[in-house]
Amino acid sequence: MRFFISLIVILFVSISNSYASKSKDLRKIDKMYDDGLLSRAECVKAKKKILGSNSSPTCKKTSTKKTENKDYSSQGTAFFIAKGGYLLTNYHVIEDCDANVKIKYNRETIDAEIIANDRHLDMSLLRASKIRNNKFLKLTNSEPEKLQRVIAVGYPFGKYVSDDLKFTSGIISALKGPDDSSTMIQVDAALNPGNSGGPIVDESSGDLVGVANMKLDASISEGTNFAIKSSTIENFLTANKIKTSTTYLSFGKSRDGLLKLLESTTVFVFCN
Repeated sequence: MRFFISLIVILFVSISNSYASKSKDLRKIDKMYDDGLLSRAECVKAKKKILGSNSSPTCKKTSTKKTENKDYSSQGTAFFIAKGGYLLTNYHVIEDCDANVKIKYNRETIDAEIIANDRHLDMSLLRASKIRNNKFLKLTNSEPEKLQRVIAVGYPFGKYVSDDLKFTSGIISALKGPDDSSTMIQVDAALNPGNSGGPIVDESSGDLVGVANMKLDASISEGTNFAIKSSTIENFLTANKIKTSTTYLSFGKSRDGLLKLLESTTVFVFCN
């Protein structure tokens, strides 16, 4: 289950046989959709959690008030991974965007082309060819380790809270994902809607160890979040003929150096 749906369940869905309770939950989901925090697909999925998988709920905009968030039909995080303006994000972040993907870079709105999608892996390769940015994240050459300190980077809740890039820290909790998936790692760094597609890096080196992807419902488990492994990302890039850069020796980065790297490589991705 994608973490943005899990959060809706956590915050707003209290399953009940009461019609009044269901109606209240549905109104809250409509409010989130109206405020631009959910895409139409996310809104429908959330309502199905209440009404049942066989239901056919609808989501419609009702507010006429214009805000920046209402202009986004989908939003998340992306980051530069190679020279030439190549970026990575989750497929589910841009799947409803058609060809209308954009990023915010240095306060400018830039068009991004979809180069490749992997629906099964839930990864998309983008390119913002107008950007001449030689800074990008490097894949770690080390296998992930339990208790390894990591930082999750992204735009949780899009720009609903603020347009500032946000960071959470934690550890690698397990070396497999749901259903014993060897393509993922489990982390306890907090992930929220908008973190999708964002980088998870080693705390000391800044090397990419994973891409934020999903979380378990907090009613089942707290802090159980998952990221796609860097080795899996490397295979995805290689398959799409993108030359990857890995760090064989890492001497660590200062806090200021790491901050500058992450702020120059991580962007807000969205579509109208």
